[in-house]
Amino acid sequence: MRCIRQVMVLVVILIFFSPGQAKAALYDEIQESLICPACLDDRMTVAACQDGTAEKARQDIQKRLSSGQTKDEIIQAYVAEYGEVILAFPQKSGFNLVAWVLPPVALLGGTFLVYYAVNNWVKNSQKRKPRKKKQQVLDSVDEDRIHEEMLKYL
Repeated sequence: MRCIRQVMVLVVILIFFSPGQAKAALYDEIQESLICPACLDDRMTVAACQDGTAEKARQDIQKRLSSGQTKDEIIQAYVAEYGEVILAFPQKSGFNLVAWVLPPVALLGGTFLVYYAVNNWVKNSQKRKPRKKKQQVLDSVDEDRIHEEMLKYL
């Protein structure tokens, strides 16, 4: 009974982790990593494009995988033929690294800037609130002067 259970587990593992499924996943990854040569302006991946050129690219990718080339080798072959414009995502090296690093840095910087501006705004608004002034008591000289001025015009 124990032996049968072990065999069943082994069969299930082989079914889920078969080399065919790994190649299919690799095939899908490569299709999503490359832009169709005919759709460079539209930036459609080989997987999404229904053009005849995309079909030829899919067949070429399948042929290269069958011949034993790795994902990197296939992608580098396309880059050598069409240039880096064929890549769906910029490479994570050199100047292209800016495309990967700049958006999160800009988001953090913008968040800090908004926080600083709002914090400064709140502090300034608290400083500008009018304070109640103490009522000044007039001395007798000022009261007499006000009284004289009022009598002149009334």
